[in-house]
Amino acid sequence: MFKGMDPVFWWGLLLMYGLSIIFWIWEIASDAGTIHTKIFGIPAPFVYGDFFMCWIFAMFLAWLWYYVPEQAAKKRKGD
Repeated sequence: MFKGMDPVFWWGLLLMYGLSIIFWIWEIASDAGTIHTKIFGIPAPFVYGDFFMCWIFAMFLAWLWYYVPEQAAKKRKGD
């Protein structure tokens, strides 16, 4: 099923799950809880969970997973 997957897919998964694990460890290690930690006055989970991971990072990965294999195919094709 995963045979032939472009390496950028695996790097993207590593980035996505790596960031998720880092944020998860941060939540566990925080004494007061991350809901009391503010980033620009907004509770931290809303910033990194909702805004960053669901919007910015997801769009970046979608672009990356589309653009990089397309450019590699063009390079192999000789355009």
